Amino acid sequence: MSLFNPFSSSGSPAERVAPNPALSAAVVSPTQSMASSNPTSTERAASGLAHSGVQQSRFKAHTQARGLHVHGLSLCNDVVFKALVSRHPHLLSDLINAVRHPAAPITVQRILNPTILPQDLEGKHIVLDILAEDVDGQRLGIEMQLQPFRHWPQRNVYGVARSLAGQLKAGQGYRDLKPAIGISLLAHDLFTQYPAKANWHFTLRDSQYPQIQLDQVLQVHIIELHKAEALRELPEPLLAWTACLLNNLDEGAMNAITHPPVQEALTHLQTLYSNEELRLMAERREQALVDAEDMLDQARYDGEQKGQAQLLARQLEHKFGPLSSYYQAQLSRASADQLHNWSLSLLDARCIESVFI
Repeated sequence: MSLFNPFSSSGSPAERVAPNPALSAAVVSPTQSMASSNPTSTERAASGLAHSGVQQSRFKAHTQARGLHVHGLSLCNDVVFKALVSRHPHLLSDLINAVRHPAAPITVQRILNPTILPQDLEGKHIVLDILAEDVDGQRLGIEMQLQPFRHWPQRNVYGVARSLAGQLKAGQGYRDLKPAIGISLLAHDLFTQYPAKANWHFTLRDSQYPQIQLDQVLQVHIIELHKAEALRELPEPLLAWTACLLNNLDEGAMNAITHPPVQEALTHLQTLYSNEELRLMAERREQALVDAEDMLDQARYDGEQKGQAQLLARQLEHKFGPLSSYYQAQLSRASADQLHNWSLSLLDARCIESVFI
């Protein structure tokens, strides 16, 4: 599945806004949207945790740590995050202004992609970005990024650049360009070599005189949430949002928050929890992340085992000459433990037969 890009210029804004007012709640029924195209995923959404053994245990641990809890919905689940701010754009405005402080505040006029489609939930690298427009026509892309993946910085810059490049229509001039602003809320540390900084703001600046900007048409804001929570050196509104994004199910931590928009967000989250359809979608999103992690683990394991078999084959050929098809088949079917034992046997073996005893 291709990576969802919130800054895509394909289609008009009107086409990307949910045509049905009933969809402004940012949830599309899996049973309605997937009955014909993906019944297996529908059954998974309806049955919830339909996996067993180790995977079910991993799902439980993953959801408790990251996104879905027995008695509530965690705001760090990107499905829940998008549902909340799509229903309440003024809360998104406050979050954006907290991130961009001390820049002039903006007001979100509309969410251009409020709907969560079933196909948005599958895959580790699907990112439920929010594309918003403020009263001045600026485009803002906001994402809650749960997990790191390779080339994320390139993807991020590409998305913001596409937002800028896609603005001009026939007959428009460069004076009509509005800033393209990307805001990423990361549940992992991106710049690990800088533990004392969590709030990053990138624009086009000169390398020798960084105070000189080449306009502000491209802006990237990154908040490393865990670092921000630990440092506690950010303005109070941003600290309040950070605490809510990471710990909204911690009653004690939430009682300490005094920022009114975050207090309002907590109230709305309680209402969202009563939405069974949203709960199922949040479960399905979490399960997709666990499935992706399992597949990655399996790929790593298979790669390591294949590499171990290839190394042992080269060592055997170096010591005993070309391998017969029989021993090649033995190596291809071997378990990790067998490969390990044969590698040890090779050290003292005087003939190839003694390796495979």
